[in-house]
Amino acid sequence: MRKYLERRTFLRGILGGGVASVALPPLDAMLNLEQTAYADGTPDPVRLITWFYGDGFMLRSFEPIGVGADWQLNTHMEPLAGVKDYLNVVTGVQNRCQQQITHHEGMTVFNGYTMADIGEGQGFFSNPAGPTIDHLVSEALAGQTPISGIHLGISKAQSPADYGWTMHALSHRGYLQPNEPITSPSAAWQALFGALSGSKDDSELRLSILDSIKGDVATLESKLGAADKIRLEAHLDSIAALEAKLAVVDPLCAIPPDPMFENSEAINNELLTQVNEMMSDLIIYAFSCDLTRVATVMFLEGAAEPTLGEVEGATGSWHVASHSPGSWTEGSYFDHGQRYMMERFGYLLEGLKNTVEIDDTNLLDNTMALLSSDASDGSTHAISRQPMLIAGHGRGHLKHPGIHYQPEPLSDSYSYGSQPGPSSGNTSDVLLALLQGFDPDAAWIGEEDEGGAGSGTPLTDIMA
Repeated sequence: MRKYLERRTFLRGILGGGVASVALPPLDAMLNLEQTAYADGTPDPVRLITWFYGDGFMLRSFEPIGVGADWQLNTHMEPLAGVKDYLNVVTGVQNRCQQQITHHEGMTVFNGYTMADIGEGQGFFSNPAGPTIDHLVSEALAGQTPISGIHLGISKAQSPADYGWTMHALSHRGYLQPNEPITSPSAAWQALFGALSGSKDDSELRLSILDSIKGDVATLESKLGAADKIRLEAHLDSIAALEAKLAVVDPLCAIPPDPMFENSEAINNELLTQVNEMMSDLIIYAFSCDLTRVATVMFLEGAAEPTLGEVEGATGSWHVASHSPGSWTEGSYFDHGQRYMMERFGYLLEGLKNTVEIDDTNLLDNTMALLSSDASDGSTHAISRQPMLIAGHGRGHLKHPGIHYQPEPLSDSYSYGSQPGPSSGNTSDVLLALLQGFDPDAAWIGEEDEGGAGSGTPLTDIMA
């Protein structure tokens, strides 16, 4: 008789006076005889990531060349060449937020709601009027993973002029219910794995978790076939690599005695590339162990003012650069910065692509990752033609290879400082298309006001 492992099987060992636990990846021994699903009836996982960076795009260098299936990466998207077949790009579509106060309205592309409480506080003030798509997906997946979602930030910088919650969090459960981004990799580790591995900052727990579970590993290996043994070994190697990377960063970021403030460099000297890699690796590991299926990443808040010192040609505030004609020329700060953002997103996508699942697909095959900003043209705070880049297949839900959907071509007369046009459709159609990959019965997303930003018509052009 074949022996099955429960999907939530953990390796355990004694560590630092406590118990350390390590989650396992999907193994053949957890699947049914046909190897098509988990033996306990659990559906194959699909994941969602939303990824944001502030101050918009340079549309002439971002919008792809060509439309439909016959399209090519433009200059700023070249860093994503290795995952091009996984990309569906939507441009020339209108964000239908009903009011504009600069930057805030751009966040409607993640929830389908016009902001609430506009102008009821100091500065540029608003609050989101409804939940973001990641929360709707978390609700659709409720009970299927131990953690409903992980919400991360890369830069700690915030806009000094924007108030309320619209600009300060990418994820919202609803009105006045933000999921504030975690900007410390160590705090993110605790949020995802603290219940399994104990306090990472206890000096005794600096001993390798892997050493503590050797006995349990040996017992488990005796029950596994050859293929599962290889998968288990690769999984444990990934844990070792992650431990090593965290150990290297700790001395640079730790602010004793409160580890929640790790990633503590001054705003203008943040190690954004390193922090992004750490956070991306944590997402990938959490997905591969099915601890959560939802993640949000706010790389840099909109209208924040840091100097991005790791970007070639950095000369002051990123936000100011978005409004400076000299920064929009080829080889300038804002130009280099756009490619830099795509390189950081690309690191996550490549990691997902390189992580193999039990059925020989990879995590990117089974994920939908949505990237956008708070504007299309950052120089004018425009929300017409607001781009939405979706990576991954969603386990067959999205077209592969992906397409460039563009109902309206960019005007020949468009240039820096002008409103981009023309623009049609509704960016919330994209949100509904993604949501239906988790909840096929979803019929609406966002506000239901007539002529508003919500949608009941999914963008079927990007669906398989």
